[in-house]
Amino acid sequence: METYQTLAPAYVELLTKAVGHKNKLEYFNEYREYKATASPFKNVVKNETGEFLELATGVQIPLSQIISLNNVFFPGYEDYEEVLGMRCSR
Repeated sequence: METYQTLAPAYVELLTKAVGHKNKLEYFNEYREYKATASPFKNVVKNETGEFLELATGVQIPLSQIISLNNVFFPGYEDYEEVLGMRCSR
């Protein structure tokens, strides 16, 4: 089974470098609701259920649900820049 780290290593490296810093993060929660946060990152973790970005608040976000980090759009979400731009301009 391929992991996010093998499919998108540059993005995992981007997340890893952001650990300990406050960054703009956009993602989907478990209900597929759009969320945005500026919480500092604690760690990038891998366990038996998947790969996650852990926020300083303790929230774990699956790497596959991350839309963007500091306006860098992740694989599969490149077209969201236009969608989010239209949403924010209302």
